[in-house]
Amino acid sequence: MNKDNSSMQMDPELALRLLAEGAVLVIAGVPVGTEFGIDLCSYTIGPDFRGVKMIPPGVHYVWCASRGPYGDAAPRVGFVHFFHPNEILVREWDNELEELRPRQTTDPELERTRIRKNLAQLERVLAPYDYRYVYKWKDLTGSVTEACVNRCRPELGTIRTNIELESCTDADRPRGGTDSISKRNTAAKLLLDESEMLPYLKPVQGTAPRFCAVPTRVPQNSPPADVSRHAIDCIAAVDKLLEKFANNPDALIEEVQLSFVFFLVGYSVESLDHWRKVLALLAHSETAVSKYKLAFMKYSEVLAHQLPHLPEELMAPTMHNTVYKDVRELLVNLYAGGLMVNAERLIKRLAKQLNWHFEGLLDEDPEEQPVIIELPQ
Repeated sequence: MNKDNSSMQMDPELALRLLAEGAVLVIAGVPVGTEFGIDLCSYTIGPDFRGVKMIPPGVHYVWCASRGPYGDAAPRVGFVHFFHPNEILVREWDNELEELRPRQTTDPELERTRIRKNLAQLERVLAPYDYRYVYKWKDLTGSVTEACVNRCRPELGTIRTNIELESCTDADRPRGGTDSISKRNTAAKLLLDESEMLPYLKPVQGTAPRFCAVPTRVPQNSPPADVSRHAIDCIAAVDKLLEKFANNPDALIEEVQLSFVFFLVGYSVESLDHWRKVLALLAHSETAVSKYKLAFMKYSEVLAHQLPHLPEELMAPTMHNTVYKDVRELLVNLYAGGLMVNAERLIKRLAKQLNWHFEGLLDEDPEEQPVIIELPQ
């Protein structure tokens, strides 16, 4: 997020062009002192703040966080919207929920027409979009289309730090396999995994981001002979994932970008979990790199822009950091799959921006070699 509180300097002619082409976000009724943000920029709402002008066309994330009487900020609550040139979007403050909601009016189009006619008078209460951060935002969201936004955002539109949960019956609770082994191990699982004794909860309908389901590296109930094969190279799971995007191969890249900014800007825990699951899957298949070279070329470029924005706790270059560990494995497979140039480009960027180094990257790790056990005759 932006740390620079200085004013933005812009050429007057450029400002006029951006004003003529850009979209406008109008917000009403937001209390003074509320934190407000759009993309990588954040502000504190003052008495004369009514929204943002000069918004470049494309996907943008808008959020608010109410402040308590002692200055403590509530979790961010926001929404994602794909703005079109000259579009006017109106949101208002919901006093009960303390968040932005669509304008409650009988004729939204008439209101937008009135705003457009009086835009010259409204300009003084509209902050200009901060173009100092526009290139960073484009690097993070450049592939995201309107179709991806409509497909992935929650049905109810609002994105929260944590999704809302409600109780569900025992029959509705997601569970593992129902084979005899699972049944026999139920008591042991209860002793080893305390989560089995937690209340049965499920997401409230319409509140969760609608990302695709990421297959597990090792399919459930795989016979023992296949477990090692899937663990070493999870091409079957990668195939299953990419089959979901057969009609549009770039849609997975779009979803990866969108899930990351849901977390980066909106602090969405579920979105970070999805992003990490995709990384953990794509990083562990040399065969997939050879089979889907173009997809992995694009994915490595996306990671190069995303990884420098990781939270501090995920930046340590150690094998205890699962993100670092998965990126290292991905680099090994990029080399093995014939994408040496992409691997070297990613290594250089991570060394410069994160101080991540990958000594002995292509050396064989004895601990990762398969163990051969000779069975008795």
